[in-house]
Amino acid sequence: MTTYITKWRDGSTSTSVTLQDAIDLVASAYPEAEIGHAGDLADGGDRTLCWADEESSADDDGARAVASIRRVVGGA
Repeated sequence: MTTYITKWRDGSTSTSVTLQDAIDLVASAYPEAEIGHAGDLADGGDRTLCWADEESSADDDGARAVASIRRVVGGA
């Protein structure tokens, strides 16, 4: 089974059944969220970074991200 773990900036985590559920979770916490980047999960990468808004995502390597989503195969 595949699950998706969202790790929040404060160190807490949330588990989702699908990537879309994880994205929706971040979007519910940050309505202006900028989610995704070149090389993210949709591109076959190991994680998807999420920022509070487009401005904070500009030219950022992830330092300003409010969350990251990772795929976990075999359960959490």
